[in-house]
Amino acid sequence: MSKSLSSRQRLFGCAAVIWTACSGAALADAAAPPINVSAGTEGADVQAVVVSLEKDTAAAAAPNKASLLETQPQSIITHAFIEQATPEAGDYTTTVLMAPSIGGIAANGGGIGDSNKVTLRGFQDGQYNLTYDGIAFGDTNDPTHHPGDYFPPSTIGTAVVDRGPGAAGDLGQANLGGAIHLFSPTVSDRFGASQKATYGTWNTQDYVTQLQSGQISQTGGTKIMLNLEERSSDTEVSQSPGVAQTQMIKIVQPIGLHTTLTGFSSHSYSRFYTSDASLPPGETAAQIAAYGKNFSLTNNPADEHYYGYNHEKKQTDFEYVDLKSQLSDKLDIEDQAYTYFYSNKTISANDVSGLVGVNTSAVSALGVAYGAAHGLNIHAGDIQGYDKLNRYRVVGDILRVNYDLGFGTVRSGAILENSWTSRHKFYQDETTGGVADYKFKATAFVPYATNIKLLEDSSWSQYQLFTDFEWRPTDALTITPGFKYVNFTRKVSAPLENGVLGNGPSNSSGPINGQNTYDANLYFLTANYRLTPYWSLYAQSASGMLIPSLSFEQVANFSLNNLKPQESVSYQTGTVFTKGAITFDADVYKVDVKNAEIAGPALCQCYINGGSMEYSGVEGEGAYTLGGGLTLFTNGSVNSAKQASGMVQNAPKWTSAFGAIYNVGKISSTLSYKEVGAQISSDGVHLGAYDTINGTIAYDFGRFKAKLAVFNLADDRAVTQLSGGFYAFQAGRQVQFTLQAKY
Repeated sequence: MSKSLSSRQRLFGCAAVIWTACSGAALADAAAPPINVSAGTEGADVQAVVVSLEKDTAAAAAPNKASLLETQPQSIITHAFIEQATPEAGDYTTTVLMAPSIGGIAANGGGIGDSNKVTLRGFQDGQYNLTYDGIAFGDTNDPTHHPGDYFPPSTIGTAVVDRGPGAAGDLGQANLGGAIHLFSPTVSDRFGASQKATYGTWNTQDYVTQLQSGQISQTGGTKIMLNLEERSSDTEVSQSPGVAQTQMIKIVQPIGLHTTLTGFSSHSYSRFYTSDASLPPGETAAQIAAYGKNFSLTNNPADEHYYGYNHEKKQTDFEYVDLKSQLSDKLDIEDQAYTYFYSNKTISANDVSGLVGVNTSAVSALGVAYGAAHGLNIHAGDIQGYDKLNRYRVVGDILRVNYDLGFGTVRSGAILENSWTSRHKFYQDETTGGVADYKFKATAFVPYATNIKLLEDSSWSQYQLFTDFEWRPTDALTITPGFKYVNFTRKVSAPLENGVLGNGPSNSSGPINGQNTYDANLYFLTANYRLTPYWSLYAQSASGMLIPSLSFEQVANFSLNNLKPQESVSYQTGTVFTKGAITFDADVYKVDVKNAEIAGPALCQCYINGGSMEYSGVEGEGAYTLGGGLTLFTNGSVNSAKQASGMVQNAPKWTSAFGAIYNVGKISSTLSYKEVGAQISSDGVHLGAYDTINGTIAYDFGRFKAKLAVFNLADDRAVTQLSGGFYAFQAGRQVQFTLQAKY
């Protein structure tokens, strides 16, 4: 804890210096005039939509809302609701939980680590895009995500859940089932500062400092926002504490009257204790019976569950430079260059499925013999574990050009993106290696030594070209056909894949060297018709795709892996009504997926395309303002996800939510209920529904604001996942108190 506190003091000290430096310049002269630039990413579009929506009282208060201009089912979640009703110590999964067709609740309280994934219409993480300010990001082996590693709630200004493949200009690798779009907070025109301090259950602490420079006239209207967050928690499960911190800066610089340059940078660090051998983090039935639902690790160095043998250290960064310019009344252009980085250094025991004192990770006698032959300090009966690394860098550029023809707008552009990844997994003797001593460094092993399970470099390069035409035959009707071409090449260079300690390199599927190229032509057709200024209908037929995972290339016959991307075709139609005290939207959908990867014939030792799935359902959400500051809301979905062998695993059959929001004067409060329906687990077992009741109440004193929040009020500990014999439970009741000082 002392290290965490000293780090926090350094962060706040730097923040104070920057705040002081900016404040004088910001207040010295009158603010520069705002610049109106209409070109853009979805980020700019969403801000305009939110402003338009909140002219209606119900839409302004609703936790999820749709746009009258949308062409596919969509839920917009504003910063006001994120601040008022979601955990301060959370992540993007907690900000989008209340949207229809979203499933997934964290399995460990405290907001540290990666204990949650969310499903979207039954599509799993990695089958839909996750973007930040219009940039899709994710792992480079497949586009899955780590909710606790990039953007905590303080760095999320708005979130949008797109339940569909989007438009041609959505440029991620995984728009098979839709997208979750996150947007950075708005940089204010006014100087200000805010300091939040949160304390809660399980010694959870969260501190957020945000500084706004306002417009600095001496530099042409520069605006700067600095956001610093640090958190720590003992967490709910045993011997699994963690710390995390994020530093973010966003600078908006006007250039003349029609151009803006935005620079963004964030860096995150986290260290937490969990076992990599249990995915999801959870317990076996025997452990539950012996130790209860909160068992995870121990403080006993003689046991394989010892926290010193099971921990992760992660670092990430995310940067972009965005240039937007309105070249004429008809022509807008935007170029967005970006990069992001991820590093995960993991130490884990090999197996944590046994009871305390029963060593299921013991090194075998054969493993000792192999270790001795290679000079490795391994002893029979010791606890065996591994050192795992996953590190990658992604660099890309997105160009967008919009041209207004009067009766319609042509939108075209491209993305060019490259990645470089290094991964390894080295077995080691945890007992003799100690907590911090990494065994098997370069001088301690030879290539193909038996302690190497994985030694792999990979890279990929992709480009996507898109164009669509927003045709406006009348003021009320918009029809948008579109096309996108995707070309993706992955290269793999692996001296060793999947070697097994104790059995020697002959059991390896490596070395693997080669590359595969995947491409797809995607088509889009959407329409939106405004029946009245407050009521619209829309329809969409669009295709999506998912690039094959790196795991499908970890096979002996690499050259026979002639896979195609998974492809989806979505058909959906819906309606949006927003007027005064009422906002409502509903839709029906059907999504057909083909080219899913399945194991090929035994002699092939490769994967082939052959699987298919069908997703369908009905969704709706609405809110009604009764007056006196009280708004009621509800939403729900009925979802079906089928494949040839039966129901798709980990796909909830329904979701439902309802609640109330109250805002009068200095008092604000929320009460909400969310249920995630029954599903089939990864182990093929039926799991029942689970739910949560959350409540918050806040009082604004002016310079200070206090908030009390309770999540999972009923302390429901239902099973949410079952995979590989490990059960994950919904996190228990969490109480958090937040005090905010504002200037």
